[in-house]
Amino acid sequence: MVRNYIRKSQRGSGYSKEDLRTAVNIVKSGLMSIYIASLMYHIQKNRLSDHVKGRRGQKSSTYGRRTDLSFEEETYLADCIRCMEKWGFGLTRKELLGIVEDYVKTNKIKTQFKNDKPGEDWFLNFKSRHKLSIKTPQSVEFARKKNVEPFLVYQYFDLLENTIKELGLEDKPS
Repeated sequence: MVRNYIRKSQRGSGYSKEDLRTAVNIVKSGLMSIYIASLMYHIQKNRLSDHVKGRRGQKSSTYGRRTDLSFEEETYLADCIRCMEKWGFGLTRKELLGIVEDYVKTNKIKTQFKNDKPGEDWFLNFKSRHKLSIKTPQSVEFARKKNVEPFLVYQYFDLLENTIKELGLEDKPS
């Protein structure tokens, strides 16, 4: 996929979807001809004719191929990522792609991802769609994140409990 694609055509730039919908309704009601409506709303005559006759309909509100995950699923993932970052657990690119891979596999979503794992282009587009930025964690934050894992924390408290029992400090508060 080309990352720096620049659209060459001006498809749909002269009119809005609302203008097209209004023009189709006016022509269908018989108030105007296709030719006059096309001049008035700056829509190509053939395109307006196709919409009036039902040969072409509005399939999507955006141009291009649809995304592999639905808008709701992507929004949910983006909100979770923002929440984790707010709590101090920012994700790296690999971690995020791994989470999406697990999400796709557990929910059995049919995607175009190779081996159900999204690629770099999907990641970059996902970031731009949801206004996310991945920041490289500083060494202190990374060490803090790594040492907050439950296995390390439980191991520390188990060792502390055993040491207190060995030294007989259980009933001595100070």
